[in-house]
Amino acid sequence: MTNQAPITASDLQRASGSVLKRVALGGEHLVIERAGYPVAVLLSYQEYEALMRERAVAAHHASVIAMNQEAERQALTEEQLAEELAAVKRQVFEETYGQRAG
Repeated sequence: MTNQAPITASDLQRASGSVLKRVALGGEHLVIERAGYPVAVLLSYQEYEALMRERAVAAHHASVIAMNQEAERQALTEEQLAEELAAVKRQVFEETYGQRAG
C-alpha cells in the first residue's frame, strides 16, 4: 500500500521541491492540511492518470448497464439496438463535423 502522510500547506510551500520528489519518486500520497483540516491530496501524475482511467472505466460500465436496462425495458432486439446506436453515431458525427458520415 502507498504511504499516506499529512503535510501542512505552509510546509508544502517552504519545501515544495523535496515534497514533489517524495511524491514523484517515493510514491507517497501527501494529504495537505490547512488549519488542521485536509484540503487536498498530492500524488504522482502516473497515479493520477490511473485513477482517471479507473473512473472512466467505471462510468462506461455504469452507462452500459443503464443502456442494457433501458433496452430490456423497451424490449429491443440486438438488431434494433444496433440500428439505434448506429443512428446516434451518425447524428453525433454530423453535429461534430457538420457533414454526413460516409
